Amino acid sequence: MTPAERWVEDVEKTVRPDRVVWCDGSAGENERLVEEMLADGTLLRLHLEKAPGSYLHRSHP
Repeated sequence: MTPAERWVEDVEKTVRPDRVVWCDGSAGENERLVEEMLADGTLLRLHLEKAPGSYLHRSHP
């Protein structure tokens, strides 16, 4: 177990989250997160021609 994994395990025992999710920073992970946020309205796609790959994030849609 890495030091980071041990630290997360220790914090998990204290804060007792419903689940722990490890982010890997992959393109697939990014695509999945973007699609989820577009679907629930927290993320809005900006002008595709003027700002490709740009989004507006709203924490309270």
